[in-house]
Amino acid sequence: MTRISYCWRLFATGFGYAVFGLGALLITATFFPTIHLLAFNRKRANRGCQYVVHLSFRSFIGLMKALGILTYEFSNPEGFSRISGRLVIANHPTLLDVVFIISRLPMTQCVVKKAAWSNPFLAGVMWATGYIQHEDPMVLIDECVRSLEQGDNLVIFPEATRSVPGQRLKLKRGAASVIVASRKLFTPLIVTCEPSTLAKGQKWFEIPYRRVHFKLSVGEPVDPVPLIAEGEQLSRSNRRINGTIEELFVTGIKEHGRSN
Repeated sequence: MTRISYCWRLFATGFGYAVFGLGALLITATFFPTIHLLAFNRKRANRGCQYVVHLSFRSFIGLMKALGILTYEFSNPEGFSRISGRLVIANHPTLLDVVFIISRLPMTQCVVKKAAWSNPFLAGVMWATGYIQHEDPMVLIDECVRSLEQGDNLVIFPEATRSVPGQRLKLKRGAASVIVASRKLFTPLIVTCEPSTLAKGQKWFEIPYRRVHFKLSVGEPVDPVPLIAEGEQLSRSNRRINGTIEELFVTGIKEHGRSN
């Protein structure tokens, strides 16, 4: 029975990701052009496309659960409803964490690595939604601050890439620089995935021995202003902000482990 279960989950995983890729192409060819054609301006069109992505990701997660590939829980689902015009800082254990986050946050901006714009399945999504490309640091900071000033939700992964299971989190300067520049409250969001799947270096077909379980929890908003000293070098403020974020992540991941 264990062997049968593994084979089924391997087949179902491939099927699910095929649906994801083909669905992205279909939406890019139909819904996105229509939304941009009918919208009054680019910003309105971006938000409409972001909402379509939100619904699509929600449907994809439902499909993966129905196929028996994964289970999930939101420890405080009401926390997502309180996120409005907020910077969300999340850890990044797997490729699917962004899918879970966007499935709960309609019309949300994301910072996405440059490679997504050359991915044939995702390039259209990146263009239509207006997601922010993680490339030039100064441009990134300016675009993120502008997005927050316009009242968008904005999701950033401070690690900038997926974390390696069992290793210490390595936070980059990008998210901290956005926090320092904007001086806005940020909300920590903790994601855990047990056992690990689609972590850094893991292929889609390297599935674990059992169904994976995702858990997401939204923390209390953090005011960064007390962590920023006027006139000091940006690098010092960044280190202080990153130290706070790392502590929030490590504590949240440990609490997830104790509650499982």
